[in-house]
Amino acid sequence: MFRLLIIYMLFFSFSLIAQEYIEIIKTDINIRMNPTTSSTIVGHAFLGEVYKKNGENAKWYSVILPSGETRWIYKKLTKIVDYTNPEIDEKDIFIIQDDIKTASNKASLDSNDEIINGLNKVDINNILLDRYVLLALQKYSIDPAQYDLILNYKKKLKREIIQPVANHLVSVSHIDYDLFKIDFANIYIETKRCFKLGTALDAEISIYYDQENYFVQELCFEDGYGKGFNNCYIIKHIYESVLNEPNLIVLTNDGKIKKTNLVLKETILNLPE
Repeated sequence: MFRLLIIYMLFFSFSLIAQEYIEIIKTDINIRMNPTTSSTIVGHAFLGEVYKKNGENAKWYSVILPSGETRWIYKKLTKIVDYTNPEIDEKDIFIIQDDIKTASNKASLDSNDEIINGLNKVDINNILLDRYVLLALQKYSIDPAQYDLILNYKKKLKREIIQPVANHLVSVSHIDYDLFKIDFANIYIETKRCFKLGTALDAEISIYYDQENYFVQELCFEDGYGKGFNNCYIIKHIYESVLNEPNLIVLTNDGKIKKTNLVLKETILNLPE
């Protein structure tokens, strides 16, 4: 019993640890993929910028960037600071959100052609996403520590679930820009925009009518383990695979011939309850 009490107290103590922040104290420094000076440069951090710290080793602090991946900054070029999110005008937030979307689109497109030795397409996409979104934030002198706040900001009038239709817990894998496949079914989901990349991601498909009687389908991810599926993206289209094999040739609507390995057709979502 005493041992269980100690474990509980330790767990409770760790749960109270506050988020830590680091501030850049040099003019221009490199953000690295791994904690070595020979590692790939993800982007640049500039004097006065503040980042969320999520770990450290003897010489490096780790930070979370927009891709959700851990990146590394050399300790001697930073200092630990107290930080409160500065207020940003709502109109500016929507402009920055548009720039973030543009940066994400560019990263997805450029990752098709970019080659970084030893890295696969997902890793390259993540690096370009971090690099381009950082540039978008730096354009407005926005601290990267504010990224999640800006990304998740919504207008005061939020969509409300008036009439639930269905909820499906699924596992999805990122296939291409804003395209996910349900792992156990021949179903592909195209989202409005999304920054979740990876394989076997836990997700929830939420289907409902909102307060304006619109039929809504969303793909929702957890913001953190056990926090619920609240990070939601509108589903634009549902597809199923018609052909899935290498070296296919398709003719586009504008008369162009393109190579592909996946041909989709639109369908409806039909999953077991």
